[in-house]
Amino acid sequence: MNLQQLKYLCGIVDHGLNLSKAAEALFTSQPGVSKQVRLLEEEVGAVLLVRQGNRVTGLTEPGRVVVEMARRVLRDIEGIKSVGPDFAKEEAGSLVVATTHGHARYLLLPVVQQFQRRFPQVRLALRQGNPDQILEFVSTGTADLGLCSAPTAPVPLLVGLPCYRNWRCVLVPQGHPLLRKKKVSLADLAAYPLITLDPSFSGGVFVLDAFEARGIQPHVVLTATDADVVKAYVAAGCGIATLPELAFDRSRDKGLRTIPARHLFKSSISSVWIQRGRYLRRFAYEFIQMLSPAWTRPMVERQMQSKEPANPGLAIEPRAAEPR
Repeated sequence: MNLQQLKYLCGIVDHGLNLSKAAEALFTSQPGVSKQVRLLEEEVGAVLLVRQGNRVTGLTEPGRVVVEMARRVLRDIEGIKSVGPDFAKEEAGSLVVATTHGHARYLLLPVVQQFQRRFPQVRLALRQGNPDQILEFVSTGTADLGLCSAPTAPVPLLVGLPCYRNWRCVLVPQGHPLLRKKKVSLADLAAYPLITLDPSFSGGVFVLDAFEARGIQPHVVLTATDADVVKAYVAAGCGIATLPELAFDRSRDKGLRTIPARHLFKSSISSVWIQRGRYLRRFAYEFIQMLSPAWTRPMVERQMQSKEPANPGLAIEPRAAEPR
């Protein structure tokens, strides 16, 4: 058994079980990839890949276990390679943070500015996606950190460090009839065309779940992954919207008003997500603490070494993200 075989197996999984794409990404041939994985299967004594002819269609149960273990091994090897540079150049390197548009636009900007002042030699890159994509980026190592709400399914390879509690509000054009109500209800909202975040985001799910729980069918005319798109459609008179409170900026969003909705929709928690056991550079720990001062390096390391599944509801109560 060698590292190349483990890398080839993970490469197949990372490229959607497509042997040709995996071979191309690994700078080798498809027969070479197939041969090394079969040699690995012989040594393990179990079939790892489900095959139909020359195609790979899935992982066997032993295959899923081996891939998880292989990722840990490869991650540790990368960590060992980083030790030297970390001590030789403590304030230089790269940091990739995967996040949603909303977090990048409304939460991360001041943190990124602070980080760039503190570590001018670190190449900081933001990679956008929905929560499930973000967790995939972190799981495969293509991102060092993720910042998003909880995924739709548990990711045992990752640990979540809660940083923010997000509440939703109702966004309407200035002069809208709902502004005259002292306290809006879900039935009030259902009387107007509704614009929401996409259901791949917790905000979109929570809103639709609240209506369903009351047996009310909202008239959803648009779902979007970008809060700025939602606001543009509200401003154009296409409907009212539900958005995180932090997405409303009084100084920028002229012509729009918000209506409190904490009594209608539950909050979500935004967490920093990290591969369990991953080696992080010092500046990565400082980035996390810039997001939430409560997460000191010893606390982060303790959580990363924990065997408990990723859990966004950890002991630290996340601070609320307030609208501007």
